[in-house]
Amino acid sequence: MQFEVPQFTDVEDKLIGILTFKQFGIVFVAGVFIFLFYSATKSIPVLVVTILLFGLPAALLAFGKLNGRPMYHAIGYYAKFVASPKFLVFHKEVNTLSQATKLKDAGIAKTADGVQGQVKENSKTRLLEVQRLLEKQAAEEKKLVKNI
Repeated sequence: MQFEVPQFTDVEDKLIGILTFKQFGIVFVAGVFIFLFYSATKSIPVLVVTILLFGLPAALLAFGKLNGRPMYHAIGYYAKFVASPKFLVFHKEVNTLSQATKLKDAGIAKTADGVQGQVKENSKTRLLEVQRLLEKQAAEEKKLVKNI
């Protein structure tokens, strides 16, 4: 026994003419706002401004498409994006280094009375060591380039 499987499950039913229920609701609410503002003021310039502020965004929301889907589907995702905290987690596991390791890596040593002091290092010696390492790497690169 075979059953028919619906092919177009993402197509919404049309309620009134070419409008779906959601499109009709969006246009209806915008129309009510425009009507209320016009009824309250009886001014054509206010009507034009109200149409620009409510009518055009409502029409765009009801009939516009974003990535092939109706714009009103993106409203929930947009609200979730705005409301959620913005942080990125690169390493979920916690790096548990001891305080002594952190101090050693930072170049700080604890003295006998608990006061921290800088490890005395001659900056000239460090600079000379870095220069020697860079020259060694440059010489190795030249050898590799010659071998190619």
